Amino acid sequence: MAIVPQQSPVPSTSPAAPAWRQRYVQGSFRGAPFVTQQRERVGGRRIALFELPFRDTPVGEDLGRRAREATIDCFVHGADYMDRRDALIDAIEAFGPGTLVDPWTGEQLQVFVDDYRLVESTDEGGIARFTILFRESGAEAKLGASSDTAALASSTAASVSAALPGDFADRFSVDKAASFVEDAASGLVDAFALTAELSAATSGGLGQALRSFESGLRLLPGGTASLLRAPLSLGQTIVGLVSAVSALSSQPRARLRTLEPLARFGADLDAVPRTTPARTRQADNQDAIVHIVRAAAGAELVAAAATIRWTNQADAAEARDRLTAIFDGHALESADAGEDARAEIFDTLRTALARDIGARSAGLARGYRYTPRATEPALAIAQRLHGFGRTMEASADAIVAMNKVRHPGFVPGGVALDIMAGAANG
Repeated sequence: MAIVPQQSPVPSTSPAAPAWRQRYVQGSFRGAPFVTQQRERVGGRRIALFELPFRDTPVGEDLGRRAREATIDCFVHGADYMDRRDALIDAIEAFGPGTLVDPWTGEQLQVFVDDYRLVESTDEGGIARFTILFRESGAEAKLGASSDTAALASSTAASVSAALPGDFADRFSVDKAASFVEDAASGLVDAFALTAELSAATSGGLGQALRSFESGLRLLPGGTASLLRAPLSLGQTIVGLVSAVSALSSQPRARLRTLEPLARFGADLDAVPRTTPARTRQADNQDAIVHIVRAAAGAELVAAAATIRWTNQADAAEARDRLTAIFDGHALESADAGEDARAEIFDTLRTALARDIGARSAGLARGYRYTPRATEPALAIAQRLHGFGRTMEASADAIVAMNKVRHPGFVPGGVALDIMAGAANG
């Protein structure tokens, strides 16, 4: 019924902590956290006792262990206690057995909720006290196979990138074309190189990654004239330069910010009218360059997102929605142009990204937004939202990290902050 504890013990304030303190963890039911004060357990054996007529000695039969019961007194508190209260009520009233994390042992138990009581008062504002009766369900937690969605997303991205140069070589050509066709293609390559350089400037890359990028950049625009006549080499150079831009930053979130301008490359270009064979060739070349840049950047976005360790569902959902919107727009544009193969590439990237982020963020805490009235330290905000306790500094650090605050002592007022809805500062 019980398995290995899933949470880390609550840190002790004393170096010589008693054994029970070392095992004590944050309690929760169906993922809804609570702070525990005390519990009472009831157990025993199921005994059928027979008292026969005219016999002074009863006859008993042991029918096995009784289902265990536990009554837990707990509470939720803080500025957002109503949200925590409602989350715990939803967990309690949900159908069927659920997983209870026993605060005293860290065990995960499959239990039913037989009864609960909730007490709130205006004298003790900002807190909801629960008394919950849990009964052992006997149901084993379901064990299901799971996919490594991050690895699948990375593999999908690599496959897309590998196929791009060959597809580009089949579509791009300046052979026997008018000079303005070659000039237009050269201008597009120069525009891509400039966009890559501007994106790289925001990444703060150093060392070997920076040297690799600069080496690739030197091929463009200086070597554009020769590369235009070798479409496969040009395609490989473009994909390689996008990859080098991505590698400039060691932080996955920074990679997303660096790559997004490349994923939107060409949005400000005017469509080339297909009025003559030369103009048709110019239009095809423009489409080929724009597509390979967008698709290469999209593949790198998927690969970068697969390495991010999401901290809460709101953060993951915001990134997922922002990136999938880019892919959806490109897929729709390609489909409208009759380019179903290109549309499928962006659909594949979108599906891999959404599946990975959704799977890895499903069990994370939900977040909410809070807007401080004035500029103040992150520590003060953490204390106001979650109360005073040992984890207050960690809560403040999380606020700074999630919202990219420049200085923890000066969190700007009037700006909405993403806050992780977790346990109080116990």
